[in-house]
Amino acid sequence: MSELPPTINFDYIKSNFFRAVHADGVWGGINGHLDVVMAFFSERPAIPQRLVFELDGHALGKELTEKRVGRDATVREVEVTVSMNAEMARSLHTWLGERIGEIESIKSQLQGDKK
Repeated sequence: MSELPPTINFDYIKSNFFRAVHADGVWGGINGHLDVVMAFFSERPAIPQRLVFELDGHALGKELTEKRVGRDATVREVEVTVSMNAEMARSLHTWLGERIGEIESIKSQLQGDKK
């Protein structure tokens, strides 16, 4: 019977679809497989669908803002959806708690330095 090695190595390699995203919020719940499903979104003002400008010879003049076409809302652009089983969600919960603790500790130290 072979003996297990004392250590194991993990190499992190970015997939072809890797990208960094910013999250302003998350929407989700539990799916039929009892996985936690989270759709992370970023918020931004709506980009106009159409702008209309006067022409001043061969140059753009002022924008006719009353002819602007766009959304009357803030856009929540869904960046990525992540689903995970309860065990992974529990692990993520622990990991996030640790990171939040680190942030609070750093902020506390910075506030102490200002006094």
